[in-house]
Amino acid sequence: MVNIFGNITAKSSYKWLVYSSVGMAAFVTVSDQTGTTLALPRIGHEFNTDIPTVQWMYLVYTLFISALLLPMGKLSDILGRRRIYTLGLVVFSIGAVMAYFGHQFQSLLVAKSIQGIGAAMIQANGMALMAESFPERQRASAIGLYMAAIGTGAVMGPVIGGLMIDTWGWRSMYLGIATIGMFEILLSVCVIRDLAISAKNRRDSKGIKSFDWAGAVLSAGVLSLLLVSLTYSYRLGWSSPLVVTGLCASVLILMGFILRELRCEDPMIDLALFKIPVFSLGIAARFLAFMSGSPAYFLMPFYLVQILGITEAKAALFLAPASVMMAVASPLSGKLSDRWGTKWLAVIGLLYWTLGVIIFTRLEVDSSPILVSVGMILLGAGNGTFGAPNTTAVMNVAGQHRYGVVSALVNMVRTSGNLSGIAVGTTMVVLSMTSMGFDPDLSTLMNMDMGTTLTQDRIELMESFVQGIKWAFTLGACLVGTAVVLTVFRPDEQREG
Repeated sequence: MVNIFGNITAKSSYKWLVYSSVGMAAFVTVSDQTGTTLALPRIGHEFNTDIPTVQWMYLVYTLFISALLLPMGKLSDILGRRRIYTLGLVVFSIGAVMAYFGHQFQSLLVAKSIQGIGAAMIQANGMALMAESFPERQRASAIGLYMAAIGTGAVMGPVIGGLMIDTWGWRSMYLGIATIGMFEILLSVCVIRDLAISAKNRRDSKGIKSFDWAGAVLSAGVLSLLLVSLTYSYRLGWSSPLVVTGLCASVLILMGFILRELRCEDPMIDLALFKIPVFSLGIAARFLAFMSGSPAYFLMPFYLVQILGITEAKAALFLAPASVMMAVASPLSGKLSDRWGTKWLAVIGLLYWTLGVIIFTRLEVDSSPILVSVGMILLGAGNGTFGAPNTTAVMNVAGQHRYGVVSALVNMVRTSGNLSGIAVGTTMVVLSMTSMGFDPDLSTLMNMDMGTTLTQDRIELMESFVQGIKWAFTLGACLVGTAVVLTVFRPDEQREG
């Protein structure tokens, strides 16, 4: 089989074989995340665990991915993407098997941590493998196809996971993931080659010894403290000693990381890249865009179910268009940006994004759920149209020998932007509820019995929540508007040197 695939990899079909592996891995890691969210109520019931505790299954997975993306990306630049990517598939699959056989909640947390490590290794390399496997003239198309796989996973993950959970129980989901993982391991071993390891690393006899271990620890520490602090900011309050201490510590560690990278001979990431306007403005626009849109994915289910009173199943139908549009727009935008360049398609995507966020500022207690769908359509179209050209411009500046660490950075910025947006958006809602005399806790909204008559207090509670949503998305519109300005005024795309 290896010889057969070896012959194929010498031909033009190699890029599609790589996509079959990378796209499926992206689909599975996203599906695992959304499927786990669906399974949390059943897992909590089986292990007699409350909601804040069982949510650590999702949080620990996200934390390990975010904290390890940058180190895994750098390792792949040193040791080769094939090695790190394939090892990631092995680790991810082992975690899924452990989750399937886990009979204590603590063992599930360990399993999700292991899956997070594997997912970080996979996600740090997926986009880089696509970029280097396709010709430069098709690079944006390749990244668009990769993002389409992510969008499809976001759409189909809850559907497939929900069917499996309802039919065979929540453990079946992890058995299915492990089975696909085994096939993925075989495919990646037979197909994927290391096409680009930097000349410096080829000459470096130290190999792994040249890896910036101190930088890896510092970067992981920054991300871990920052994301945990942001996650608990709207639960404990921004003035909570734990939140303040976590945020201050993350800033201090970030300063230490920057000093380390400036002095290190072979840093985790070359900070000189941020002196290049295309790179720095592209990264900044990406962070602001994801920060502006992420509250929609967290707050809209509350709005649809608790305010408009529709079922969770119907709410999912009104939210799904965002992922569908992302899956459709990403490959189309990638293909067009290969022909027309990256700058103005990124601007068009951000304009869609801005319109979607602005629509959410018009919501009222009695608005039609169709208005939410329209906003989600624009948000998904904006995400899909913006993502591929923005990422392509950033990676073209970095050069092929740094694809691993830069694609990891791009994913890390997305994750950080999402969690920052959720924290800030939810804080706006909590402040609105507090200002109108209600407990600053979203559980108040969750505990409303939708079957009883609306009282004046309940109407005011609903109005306080909706007002908070409008504040959150007004700020979001300003953030993504700033991203539009940054992208309009950034120089035209620069090619790698």
